[in-house]
Amino acid sequence: MNLFRTVVGIDPSGRRLALSAVRSGLGRSSVAAPPAVFELRGDREQARLEEAGNILSDFVARNGLAGGEARLAIPADKVFFARVSLPPLKEKDLRPALALELDRLFPFPASRLKFHWRRAAPTAGEKNVPQVVAAAPSDYIGRWEELVSRAGLTLVGAVPSACALSAACEAAGETEGKAGDLRAVLRGLDGMVECAVMESAGPLFSSARACSPESAPEEAISLLEASLVDAPPSAAPGEVRVIAPAGWRLEGRLRHPGEEVLRLVDGFESRAANAMAGPEGSAKGAPVWEALGAHGAALCENGMDLLSPEKEGAGFRAWSRTVTGALAAVTALLALSWPAAVALRTNQELRRLDGEIASLQPAVARVEDSLAALGEIEGRIFALREEKAGGDAPLRILRDLTDSLPPGTWLTGLRMEDRKVEMDGLSPSANEIFPLLSRDGRFRKVEFVSPITRQADNLERFQIRSEYAPSSSPNQGKEGGKP
Repeated sequence: MNLFRTVVGIDPSGRRLALSAVRSGLGRSSVAAPPAVFELRGDREQARLEEAGNILSDFVARNGLAGGEARLAIPADKVFFARVSLPPLKEKDLRPALALELDRLFPFPASRLKFHWRRAAPTAGEKNVPQVVAAAPSDYIGRWEELVSRAGLTLVGAVPSACALSAACEAAGETEGKAGDLRAVLRGLDGMVECAVMESAGPLFSSARACSPESAPEEAISLLEASLVDAPPSAAPGEVRVIAPAGWRLEGRLRHPGEEVLRLVDGFESRAANAMAGPEGSAKGAPVWEALGAHGAALCENGMDLLSPEKEGAGFRAWSRTVTGALAAVTALLALSWPAAVALRTNQELRRLDGEIASLQPAVARVEDSLAALGEIEGRIFALREEKAGGDAPLRILRDLTDSLPPGTWLTGLRMEDRKVEMDGLSPSANEIFPLLSRDGRFRKVEFVSPITRQADNLERFQIRSEYAPSSSPNQGKEGGKP
Protein backbone atom coordinates (compact mmCIF):
# COMPACT_ATOMS: atom_id res chain seq x y z
CA MET A 1 0.00 0.00 0.00
CA ASN A 2 1.43 3.40 -0.96
CA LEU A 3 1.30 6.09 1.73
CA PHE A 4 0.31 9.73 1.30
CA ARG A 5 -1.76 9.34 -1.84
CA THR A 6 -5.18 10.27 -3.20
CA VAL A 7 -7.39 7.66 -4.87
CA VAL A 8 -10.46 8.47 -6.96
CA GLY A 9 -13.18 5.81 -6.77
CA ILE A 10 -15.20 5.26 -9.97
CA ASP A 11 -18.52 3.40 -10.15
CA PRO A 12 -20.29 3.40 -13.58
CA SER A 13 -23.09 1.06 -12.47
CA GLY A 14 -26.45 1.55 -14.14
CA ARG A 15 -26.78 4.61 -16.34
CA ARG A 16 -24.99 6.88 -13.89
CA LEU A 17 -21.40 7.66 -12.95
CA ALA A 18 -20.47 7.99 -9.27
CA LEU A 19 -17.12 9.50 -8.25
CA SER A 20 -15.42 9.87 -4.87
CA ALA A 21 -11.90 10.85 -3.78
CA VAL A 22 -10.17 9.56 -0.62
CA ARG A 23 -6.79 10.67 0.74
CA SER A 24 -4.76 8.17 2.75
CA GLY A 25 -1.74 8.72 5.00
CA LEU A 26 -0.24 7.43 8.20
CA GLY A 27 -3.56 7.70 10.04
CA ARG A 28 -7.13 7.13 8.95
CA SER A 29 -8.27 7.87 5.43
CA SER A 30 -10.08 11.15 4.84
CA VAL A 31 -12.41 12.35 2.10
CA ALA A 32 -10.55 14.55 -0.39
CA ALA A 33 -13.63 15.35 -2.49
CA PRO A 34 -17.24 14.51 -1.51
CA PRO A 35 -18.96 11.90 -3.70
CA ALA A 36 -20.76 13.13 -6.80
CA VAL A 37 -23.26 11.31 -9.03
CA PHE A 38 -23.86 12.17 -12.69
CA GLU A 39 -26.50 10.89 -15.08
CA LEU A 40 -25.24 9.40 -18.37
CA ARG A 41 -27.59 10.25 -21.22
CA GLY A 42 -26.04 8.17 -24.03
CA ASP A 43 -28.17 5.47 -25.60
CA ARG A 44 -25.25 3.14 -26.33
CA GLU A 45 -22.49 1.93 -24.05
CA GLN A 46 -19.74 3.51 -26.17
CA ALA A 47 -21.42 6.91 -26.00
CA ARG A 48 -21.90 6.58 -22.24
CA LEU A 49 -18.23 5.69 -21.79
CA GLU A 50 -17.13 8.78 -23.72
CA GLU A 51 -19.48 10.95 -21.66
CA ALA A 52 -18.20 9.36 -18.45
CA GLY A 53 -14.61 10.11 -19.49
CA ASN A 54 -15.42 13.79 -19.99
CA ILE A 55 -17.18 13.97 -16.61
CA LEU A 56 -14.19 12.30 -14.91
CA SER A 57 -11.75 14.79 -16.49
CA ASP A 58 -13.87 17.71 -15.29
CA PHE A 59 -14.15 16.22 -11.77
CA VAL A 60 -10.36 15.76 -11.55
CA ALA A 61 -9.60 19.27 -12.80
CA ARG A 62 -12.22 20.95 -10.59
CA ASN A 63 -10.96 19.25 -7.41
CA GLY A 64 -7.23 19.45 -8.18
CA LEU A 65 -6.78 15.66 -8.29
CA ALA A 66 -4.53 15.43 -11.36
CA GLY A 67 -1.57 13.12 -10.81
CA GLY A 68 -3.44 10.91 -8.37
CA GLU A 69 -4.64 7.34 -8.67
CA ALA A 70 -8.00 5.78 -9.49
CA ARG A 71 -9.74 2.51 -8.75
CA LEU A 72 -12.69 1.18 -10.76
CA ALA A 73 -15.70 -0.61 -9.28
CA ILE A 74 -16.70 -2.99 -12.08
CA PRO A 75 -20.53 -3.05 -12.36
CA ALA A 76 -22.28 -6.25 -11.31
CA ASP A 77 -23.60 -6.85 -14.83
CA LYS A 78 -19.97 -6.92 -16.10
CA VAL A 79 -18.62 -9.39 -13.50
CA PHE A 80 -18.93 -13.18 -13.44
CA PHE A 81 -18.60 -15.10 -10.13
CA ALA A 82 -18.06 -18.83 -9.71
CA ARG A 83 -16.84 -21.27 -7.04
CA VAL A 84 -14.26 -23.86 -7.95
CA SER A 85 -12.70 -26.66 -5.90
CA LEU A 86 -9.20 -27.72 -6.96
CA PRO A 87 -6.64 -30.08 -5.50
CA PRO A 88 -3.89 -28.38 -3.49
CA LEU A 89 -1.61 -26.63 -5.99
CA LYS A 90 1.49 -24.49 -5.83
CA GLU A 91 0.90 -20.80 -6.26
CA LYS A 92 2.59 -20.73 -9.70
CA ASP A 93 0.28 -23.51 -10.94
CA LEU A 94 -2.98 -22.10 -9.57
CA ARG A 95 -3.55 -19.39 -12.15
CA PRO A 96 -3.14 -21.68 -15.23
CA ALA A 97 -5.46 -24.22 -13.62
CA LEU A 98 -8.11 -21.58 -13.00
CA ALA A 99 -7.73 -20.28 -16.56
CA LEU A 100 -8.70 -23.72 -17.84
CA GLU A 101 -11.77 -23.67 -15.61
CA LEU A 102 -12.86 -20.25 -16.93
CA ASP A 103 -13.53 -21.64 -20.41
CA ARG A 104 -15.96 -24.06 -18.82
CA LEU A 105 -17.61 -21.70 -16.31
CA PHE A 106 -18.01 -18.38 -18.15
CA PRO A 107 -19.45 -17.43 -21.56
CA PHE A 108 -16.13 -15.85 -22.66
CA PRO A 109 -12.75 -17.53 -23.25
CA ALA A 110 -10.04 -16.89 -20.68
CA SER A 111 -8.03 -14.90 -23.27
CA ARG A 112 -10.76 -12.22 -23.27
CA LEU A 113 -11.11 -12.01 -19.49
CA LYS A 114 -9.21 -10.53 -16.59
CA PHE A 115 -9.81 -12.65 -13.50
CA HIS A 116 -8.82 -12.99 -9.88
CA TRP A 117 -9.61 -15.39 -7.09
CA ARG A 118 -9.62 -15.79 -3.34
CA ARG A 119 -9.49 -18.87 -1.16
CA ALA A 120 -12.86 -19.54 0.45
CA ALA A 121 -13.35 -21.05 3.87
CA PRO A 122 -12.84 -24.83 3.62
CA THR A 123 -15.44 -27.39 4.64
CA ALA A 124 -14.50 -29.88 7.32
CA GLY A 125 -13.14 -33.06 5.79
CA GLU A 126 -12.83 -31.63 2.25
CA LYS A 127 -9.51 -32.41 0.56
CA ASN A 128 -9.84 -29.96 -2.30
CA VAL A 129 -9.27 -26.24 -1.83
CA PRO A 130 -12.34 -24.06 -2.59
CA GLN A 131 -11.73 -20.88 -4.58
CA VAL A 132 -14.07 -18.00 -5.45
CA VAL A 133 -13.25 -16.69 -8.94
CA ALA A 134 -14.30 -13.30 -10.34
CA ALA A 135 -13.79 -12.30 -13.99
CA ALA A 136 -14.64 -9.36 -16.26
CA PRO A 137 -14.09 -8.57 -19.98
CA SER A 138 -10.57 -7.31 -20.69
CA ASP A 139 -11.71 -4.77 -23.27
CA TYR A 140 -14.05 -3.08 -20.77
CA ILE A 141 -11.29 -2.64 -18.20
CA GLY A 142 -8.87 -1.54 -20.93
CA ARG A 143 -11.29 1.14 -22.10
CA TRP A 144 -11.50 2.53 -18.57
CA GLU A 145 -7.70 2.52 -18.30
CA GLU A 146 -7.63 4.79 -21.35
CA LEU A 147 -10.32 7.14 -19.97
CA VAL A 148 -8.60 7.38 -16.58
CA SER A 149 -5.24 8.14 -18.20
CA ARG A 150 -6.84 10.82 -20.36
CA ALA A 151 -8.18 12.48 -17.18
CA GLY A 152 -4.66 12.72 -15.69
CA LEU A 153 -4.94 9.77 -13.29
CA THR A 154 -3.43 6.28 -13.06
CA LEU A 155 -5.72 3.26 -12.80
CA VAL A 156 -4.25 1.18 -9.96
CA GLY A 157 -7.11 -1.26 -9.47
CA ALA A 158 -10.32 -2.71 -10.90
CA VAL A 159 -12.42 -4.53 -8.30
CA PRO A 160 -15.86 -6.15 -8.56
CA SER A 161 -18.70 -4.00 -7.34
CA ALA A 162 -19.26 -6.43 -4.46
CA CYS A 163 -15.73 -5.72 -3.14
CA ALA A 164 -16.30 -1.98 -3.32
CA LEU A 165 -19.64 -2.25 -1.49
CA SER A 166 -18.00 -4.40 1.20
CA ALA A 167 -15.27 -1.79 1.75
CA ALA A 168 -17.90 0.97 1.97
CA CYS A 169 -19.85 -1.04 4.56
CA GLU A 170 -16.74 -1.45 6.71
CA ALA A 171 -16.09 2.31 6.49
CA ALA A 172 -19.66 2.87 7.72
CA GLY A 173 -19.07 0.68 10.79
CA GLU A 174 -20.36 -2.69 9.53
CA THR A 175 -17.83 -5.24 10.81
CA GLU A 176 -16.77 -8.31 8.87
CA GLY A 177 -18.11 -10.79 11.38
CA LYS A 178 -16.71 -14.21 12.14
CA ALA A 179 -15.67 -16.72 9.47
CA GLY A 180 -18.62 -17.97 7.42
CA ASP A 181 -20.98 -15.11 8.31
CA LEU A 182 -22.98 -13.76 5.38
CA ARG A 183 -23.79 -10.14 4.62
CA ALA A 184 -25.91 -8.88 1.70
CA VAL A 185 -26.10 -5.39 0.19
CA LEU A 186 -29.18 -4.54 -1.89
CA ARG A 187 -29.46 -1.29 -3.79
CA GLY A 188 -31.50 0.15 -6.62
CA LEU A 189 -29.81 1.80 -9.60
CA ASP A 190 -31.22 3.54 -12.67
CA GLY A 191 -33.63 0.97 -14.10
CA MET A 192 -32.04 -2.00 -12.33
CA VAL A 193 -31.39 -3.57 -8.95
CA GLU A 194 -28.14 -5.02 -7.59
CA CYS A 195 -27.48 -7.71 -5.00
CA ALA A 196 -24.03 -8.43 -3.53
CA VAL A 197 -23.38 -11.17 -0.99
CA MET A 198 -20.19 -11.31 1.08
CA GLU A 199 -18.82 -14.17 3.18
CA SER A 200 -17.00 -12.39 6.03
CA ALA A 201 -15.14 -9.69 4.02
CA GLY A 202 -14.81 -11.58 0.75
CA PRO A 203 -17.31 -11.35 -2.15
CA LEU A 204 -19.32 -14.47 -2.77
CA PHE A 205 -22.05 -13.45 -5.21
CA SER A 206 -22.96 -10.41 -7.27
CA SER A 207 -25.73 -9.88 -9.77
CA ALA A 208 -27.90 -7.17 -11.30
CA ARG A 209 -31.33 -7.33 -12.91
CA ALA A 210 -33.34 -4.78 -14.89
CA CYS A 211 -36.60 -3.76 -13.24
CA SER A 212 -38.87 -0.81 -12.56
CA PRO A 213 -38.32 1.32 -9.44
CA GLU A 214 -41.61 0.06 -7.97
CA SER A 215 -40.58 -3.60 -8.20
CA ALA A 216 -36.97 -3.08 -7.02
CA PRO A 217 -37.49 -4.48 -3.48
CA GLU A 218 -39.14 -7.68 -4.75
CA GLU A 219 -36.47 -8.21 -7.41
CA ALA A 220 -33.68 -7.61 -4.89
CA ILE A 221 -35.10 -10.19 -2.49
CA SER A 222 -35.46 -12.61 -5.40
CA LEU A 223 -31.78 -12.20 -6.28
CA LEU A 224 -30.78 -12.65 -2.65
CA GLU A 225 -32.79 -15.84 -2.25
CA ALA A 226 -31.29 -17.22 -5.47
CA SER A 227 -27.79 -16.62 -4.11
CA LEU A 228 -28.57 -18.28 -0.77
CA VAL A 229 -29.88 -21.42 -2.47
CA ASP A 230 -26.37 -21.92 -3.83
CA ALA A 231 -24.58 -20.83 -0.65
CA PRO A 232 -21.30 -22.66 -0.06
CA PRO A 233 -21.12 -25.35 2.63
CA SER A 234 -18.58 -23.19 4.49
CA ALA A 235 -21.21 -20.51 5.19
CA ALA A 236 -22.25 -20.61 8.82
CA PRO A 237 -25.96 -21.32 9.39
CA GLY A 238 -27.73 -18.47 11.11
CA GLU A 239 -28.77 -14.98 10.23
CA VAL A 240 -27.82 -13.03 7.10
CA ARG A 241 -27.41 -9.29 7.68
CA VAL A 242 -29.22 -7.40 4.92
CA ILE A 243 -28.27 -3.80 4.12
CA ALA A 244 -30.91 -2.08 1.99
CA PRO A 245 -32.41 1.40 1.45
CA ALA A 246 -34.57 2.63 4.32
CA GLY A 247 -37.38 3.49 1.89
CA TRP A 248 -37.84 -0.13 0.87
CA ARG A 249 -40.61 -1.85 2.78
CA LEU A 250 -39.12 -5.27 3.42
CA GLU A 251 -40.94 -6.16 6.62
CA GLY A 252 -42.54 -9.56 6.22
CA ARG A 253 -40.50 -10.36 3.11
CA LEU A 254 -37.20 -11.21 4.81
CA ARG A 255 -37.81 -14.91 5.09
CA HIS A 256 -35.90 -17.82 3.64
CA PRO A 257 -36.99 -21.45 3.49
CA GLY A 258 -33.56 -22.65 4.65
CA GLU A 259 -31.85 -22.24 7.99
CA GLU A 260 -30.87 -18.62 7.39
CA VAL A 261 -32.73 -15.72 8.96
CA LEU A 262 -32.59 -12.47 7.03
CA ARG A 263 -32.11 -9.52 9.39
CA LEU A 264 -32.40 -5.95 8.12
CA VAL A 265 -29.63 -3.62 9.40
CA ASP A 266 -30.98 -0.33 10.78
CA GLY A 267 -29.40 3.12 10.52
CA PHE A 268 -26.93 2.24 7.79
CA GLU A 269 -27.73 5.22 5.52
CA SER A 270 -26.89 7.86 8.15
CA ARG A 271 -23.64 6.10 9.08
CA ALA A 272 -22.66 5.81 5.42
CA ALA A 273 -23.46 9.50 4.80
CA ASN A 274 -21.22 10.49 7.70
CA ALA A 275 -18.43 8.22 6.44
CA MET A 276 -18.63 9.83 2.99
CA ALA A 277 -18.80 13.39 4.37
CA GLY A 278 -16.02 15.63 3.10
CA PRO A 279 -14.22 18.51 4.84
CA GLU A 280 -17.18 20.81 4.15
CA GLY A 281 -19.64 18.63 6.06
CA SER A 282 -22.32 16.09 5.18
CA ALA A 283 -22.47 14.32 1.82
CA LYS A 284 -26.19 14.94 1.47
CA GLY A 285 -25.67 16.35 -2.03
CA ALA A 286 -24.93 12.85 -3.38
CA PRO A 287 -27.40 9.93 -3.01
CA VAL A 288 -25.85 7.51 -0.53
CA TRP A 289 -26.72 4.32 -2.39
CA GLU A 290 -25.59 5.51 -5.81
CA ALA A 291 -22.29 6.86 -4.40
CA LEU A 292 -21.63 3.84 -2.15
CA GLY A 293 -19.73 1.85 -4.79
CA ALA A 294 -17.45 4.76 -5.76
CA HIS A 295 -16.59 5.51 -2.14
CA GLY A 296 -15.89 1.84 -1.46
CA ALA A 297 -13.72 1.54 -4.58
CA ALA A 298 -11.49 4.37 -3.35
CA LEU A 299 -11.04 2.54 -0.03
CA CYS A 300 -10.73 -1.03 -1.40
CA GLU A 301 -7.02 -1.71 -0.92
CA ASN A 302 -7.20 -5.49 -0.50
CA GLY A 303 -10.09 -6.47 -2.75
CA MET A 304 -10.00 -8.90 -5.66
CA ASP A 305 -8.06 -6.62 -7.99
CA LEU A 306 -8.57 -7.84 -11.57
CA LEU A 307 -5.72 -5.63 -12.80
CA SER A 308 -3.03 -7.43 -10.79
CA PRO A 309 -4.22 -10.89 -9.73
CA GLU A 310 -0.68 -12.24 -9.37
CA LYS A 311 -0.03 -10.11 -6.32
CA GLU A 312 -2.38 -12.11 -4.11
CA GLY A 313 -2.13 -15.73 -3.17
CA ALA A 314 -3.12 -17.75 -0.17
CA GLY A 315 -2.61 -15.71 2.97
CA PHE A 316 -1.68 -12.56 1.07
CA ARG A 317 -3.92 -10.26 3.05
CA ALA A 318 -2.44 -11.20 6.42
CA TRP A 319 1.07 -10.87 5.01
CA SER A 320 0.30 -7.51 3.39
CA ARG A 321 -1.14 -6.09 6.61
CA THR A 322 1.98 -7.10 8.51
CA VAL A 323 4.29 -5.59 5.89
CA THR A 324 2.14 -2.47 5.64
CA GLY A 325 2.28 -1.95 9.40
CA ALA A 326 6.06 -2.28 9.36
CA LEU A 327 6.38 0.13 6.45
CA ALA A 328 4.10 2.63 8.17
CA ALA A 329 6.27 2.57 11.30
CA VAL A 330 9.48 3.00 9.29
CA THR A 331 7.95 5.80 7.25
CA ALA A 332 6.79 7.59 10.43
CA LEU A 333 10.37 7.58 11.70
CA LEU A 334 11.73 8.80 8.37
CA ALA A 335 9.15 11.59 8.24
CA LEU A 336 10.70 13.05 11.40
CA SER A 337 13.80 13.79 9.35
CA TRP A 338 13.46 17.17 7.63
CA PRO A 339 15.31 16.27 4.38
CA ALA A 340 13.21 13.15 3.89
CA ALA A 341 10.00 15.09 4.41
CA VAL A 342 11.09 17.77 1.93
CA ALA A 343 11.98 15.13 -0.67
CA LEU A 344 8.63 13.43 -0.17
CA ARG A 345 6.69 16.68 -0.63
CA THR A 346 8.78 17.52 -3.70
CA ASN A 347 7.97 14.17 -5.31
CA GLN A 348 4.29 14.65 -4.59
CA GLU A 349 4.34 18.11 -6.16
CA LEU A 350 6.15 16.79 -9.24
CA ARG A 351 3.56 14.04 -9.67
CA ARG A 352 0.75 16.57 -9.29
CA LEU A 353 2.33 18.90 -11.86
CA ASP A 354 2.91 16.01 -14.28
CA GLY A 355 -0.75 15.09 -13.94
CA GLU A 356 -1.86 18.67 -14.55
CA ILE A 357 0.37 18.88 -17.63
CA ALA A 358 -1.12 15.63 -18.94
CA SER A 359 -4.66 16.90 -18.34
CA LEU A 360 -3.88 20.17 -20.19
CA GLN A 361 -2.48 18.44 -23.29
CA PRO A 362 -5.85 18.35 -25.13
CA ALA A 363 -6.38 22.08 -24.49
CA VAL A 364 -2.85 22.88 -25.71
CA ALA A 365 -3.45 20.87 -28.89
CA ARG A 366 -6.66 22.80 -29.54
CA VAL A 367 -4.88 26.14 -29.03
CA GLU A 368 -2.08 25.12 -31.41
CA ASP A 369 -4.64 24.14 -34.05
CA SER A 370 -6.37 27.52 -33.62
CA LEU A 371 -3.07 29.39 -33.94
CA ALA A 372 -2.22 27.47 -37.10
CA ALA A 373 -5.60 28.32 -38.60
CA LEU A 374 -5.17 31.98 -37.59
CA GLY A 375 -1.74 32.08 -39.24
CA GLU A 376 -3.18 30.71 -42.46
CA ILE A 377 -5.94 33.34 -42.44
CA GLU A 378 -3.41 36.14 -41.83
CA GLY A 379 -1.33 34.86 -44.75
CA ARG A 380 -4.34 35.02 -47.03
CA ILE A 381 -5.18 38.55 -45.85
CA PHE A 382 -1.61 39.65 -46.55
CA ALA A 383 -1.72 38.11 -50.05
CA LEU A 384 -5.00 39.89 -50.80
CA ARG A 385 -3.58 43.21 -49.64
CA GLU A 386 -0.48 42.71 -51.78
CA GLU A 387 -2.63 41.87 -54.76
CA LYS A 388 -4.78 44.95 -54.21
CA ALA A 389 -1.73 47.20 -53.79
CA GLY A 390 -0.21 45.92 -57.04
CA GLY A 391 -3.38 45.91 -59.10
CA ASP A 392 -2.31 48.82 -61.36
CA ALA A 393 1.25 47.51 -61.90
CA PRO A 394 0.61 46.20 -65.47
CA LEU A 395 -0.69 49.61 -66.56
CA ARG A 396 2.35 51.39 -65.12
CA ILE A 397 4.74 48.97 -66.84
CA LEU A 398 2.95 49.39 -70.18
CA ARG A 399 3.02 53.19 -69.79
CA ASP A 400 6.75 53.24 -68.98
CA LEU A 401 7.50 50.95 -71.95
CA THR A 402 5.60 53.26 -74.27
CA ASP A 403 7.66 56.23 -73.01
CA SER A 404 10.97 54.36 -73.46
CA LEU A 405 10.57 52.60 -76.83
CA PRO A 406 11.77 54.48 -79.99
CA PRO A 407 9.24 55.72 -82.57
CA GLY A 408 7.95 53.17 -85.06
CA THR A 409 8.27 50.30 -82.60
CA TRP A 410 5.35 47.90 -82.20
CA LEU A 411 4.80 45.34 -79.44
CA THR A 412 3.28 42.07 -80.59
CA GLY A 413 3.48 40.34 -77.23
CA LEU A 414 3.92 41.31 -73.57
CA ARG A 415 4.23 38.87 -70.64
CA MET A 416 4.55 39.96 -67.02
CA GLU A 417 5.17 37.88 -63.91
CA ASP A 418 5.67 39.88 -60.71
CA ARG A 419 8.33 42.40 -61.80
CA LYS A 420 9.71 40.37 -64.72
CA VAL A 421 8.75 41.61 -68.20
CA GLU A 422 9.22 39.78 -71.49
CA MET A 423 8.21 41.53 -74.75
CA ASP A 424 8.06 40.62 -78.44
CA GLY A 425 7.83 43.26 -81.20
CA LEU A 426 8.87 44.89 -84.49
CA SER A 427 11.10 47.99 -84.83
CA PRO A 428 12.97 49.80 -87.63
CA SER A 429 16.08 49.52 -85.45
CA ALA A 430 15.82 46.99 -82.64
CA ASN A 431 19.37 47.69 -81.44
CA GLU A 432 18.28 51.13 -80.25
CA ILE A 433 15.83 49.60 -77.77
CA PHE A 434 18.53 48.04 -75.59
CA PRO A 435 20.38 51.29 -74.64
CA LEU A 436 17.12 53.23 -74.25
CA LEU A 437 15.74 50.75 -71.72
CA SER A 438 19.07 50.42 -69.90
CA ARG A 439 19.50 54.21 -69.49
CA ASP A 440 15.92 54.69 -68.41
CA GLY A 441 16.56 53.28 -64.91
CA ARG A 442 13.09 51.74 -64.62
CA PHE A 443 14.20 48.52 -66.35
CA ARG A 444 17.15 46.44 -65.13
CA LYS A 445 18.92 43.34 -66.42
CA VAL A 446 17.86 44.09 -70.01
CA GLU A 447 18.83 41.31 -72.44
CA PHE A 448 17.82 39.90 -75.83
CA VAL A 449 16.21 36.49 -75.49
CA SER A 450 16.76 35.57 -79.17
CA PRO A 451 18.75 37.01 -82.12
CA ILE A 452 17.28 39.95 -84.06
CA THR A 453 15.77 38.96 -87.43
CA ARG A 454 14.84 41.31 -90.30
CA GLN A 455 11.43 40.88 -91.95
CA ALA A 456 10.43 41.35 -95.58
CA ASP A 457 8.93 44.75 -94.74
CA ASN A 458 12.39 45.94 -93.59
CA LEU A 459 11.35 45.76 -89.88
CA GLU A 460 13.42 43.91 -87.28
CA ARG A 461 11.76 41.32 -84.99
CA PHE A 462 13.11 41.29 -81.43
CA GLN A 463 12.45 39.51 -78.11
CA ILE A 464 13.71 41.25 -74.95
CA ARG A 465 13.58 40.28 -71.23
CA SER A 466 14.04 42.75 -68.33
CA GLU A 467 13.14 43.39 -64.72
CA TYR A 468 10.90 46.34 -63.90
CA ALA A 469 12.12 48.63 -61.10
CA PRO A 470 9.70 51.55 -60.66
CA SER A 471 11.12 54.85 -59.52
CA SER A 472 10.24 56.28 -56.10
CA SER A 473 8.98 59.58 -57.53
CA PRO A 474 7.10 60.48 -60.71
CA ASN A 475 10.01 62.46 -62.20
CA GLN A 476 12.86 60.18 -61.28
CA GLY A 477 12.68 58.04 -64.42
CA LYS A 478 12.74 61.06 -66.73
CA GLU A 479 15.84 62.47 -64.98
CA GLY A 480 17.85 59.31 -65.48
CA GLY A 481 17.24 57.83 -62.07
CA LYS A 482 18.90 60.64 -60.13
CA PRO A 483 17.32 61.57 -56.80
